[in-house]
Amino acid sequence: MNTPLPTTVPDVAQPRTSMDELMLAMDIVDTLRHEQSLIERELASEQRDDAFIERVQQIYASQGIEVSDALVRQGVEALKHDRFAYTPPERTLQVRLAEVWVDRWRWLKRSLIAAGVALAGTLIVVVPNRFLAQRDYAAYVDSVQSLQQRAQRLSSQFGNLSVFPRGWAVDAPRSVAPHLAGLGAELERAQSDSVPQLASTGALSPADGDQFAADPEAQYAQLAPVRDGLDVVQQRLSAVEQRVKAGERLMLAAHRFEAAAARLGTIAVAEGAAMKIAETRDRASAALAAADDTAAAGAVAQFEQFVTLLDLSYTLRIVNRSNVQSGVWRYHEDAPGGKNYYLVVEPMDANGNAVTLPVTNEETQRTETVSLFDARAAVRIRTRQG
Repeated sequence: MNTPLPTTVPDVAQPRTSMDELMLAMDIVDTLRHEQSLIERELASEQRDDAFIERVQQIYASQGIEVSDALVRQGVEALKHDRFAYTPPERTLQVRLAEVWVDRWRWLKRSLIAAGVALAGTLIVVVPNRFLAQRDYAAYVDSVQSLQQRAQRLSSQFGNLSVFPRGWAVDAPRSVAPHLAGLGAELERAQSDSVPQLASTGALSPADGDQFAADPEAQYAQLAPVRDGLDVVQQRLSAVEQRVKAGERLMLAAHRFEAAAARLGTIAVAEGAAMKIAETRDRASAALAAADDTAAAGAVAQFEQFVTLLDLSYTLRIVNRSNVQSGVWRYHEDAPGGKNYYLVVEPMDANGNAVTLPVTNEETQRTETVSLFDARAAVRIRTRQG
């Protein structure tokens, strides 16, 4: 810091002030400045300057420093004229920039600390929150897309089911045609009733990120009615799908029944078998008329089996080959002598190929389709007299 020059220029003849005296004068001024209350009291009266100078000398004497009256007077005069006082420059932009440049390292350190704190806060708070927000929004978008895809699947399933009624209208047998026509109308009503729910889901679009972040619960609440509507459509579709598939099974059974009946008309039926085949045919016809697909499938299968047997041409041949018995016997209390005798036979067609036949076991009453079975034989036992 540059020391202000004295207000008066000393004579050439005067001795130059030493540096120690100049420094002491500056210290006196500084001491007087810190004793401002004392100055205000003592300098209020010119008559008491001598007493004031003496008190200042006492202050320095208590510190072991001896000062002259002239030096103290010089300090008092310098204080009055604001000598040795620092007057800061005006706070202009240039001054402020200079101060910043002087303290640049301190400001750099503070800036680095502030940047580190801001970065740490971002990593700890902002980044995780942003990640969670993006994850929540992605889940919301997935929910919307899932509803849209579900609506598309339901619409496709309705379209797939509508193929069956179109086929029924062309070749449904007369015995089941009225029932199938009713199923077709039921499917059409179910599809028509589902159009509003499917259309509203197709027009659904997810809210943007800002709207979702503002109120996620409200956005999810808007999806609830859509989801409930699709649940209703799903239940409606499941119910009509089961009935349509049952109708398809019923139509197939009706076709098989008609084919077997037509085949039966070309076969000469013995009187003993005519009654049984008529009973089986009536049972299948009644199941078809009642639109009971399960009962109709079983009755028609039995009717087809009887017709197949009537149309078969085969010869029962007694088995005569190694490792296979040609006959067996079994105990039976109602048989003569307590035994039943059986021949092991196999049915063969005209080309010598084995034929499979449904055979009922007389002991278990179960019918199985086999190509080798035991046929009970009437055996007369003759006893030789010796």
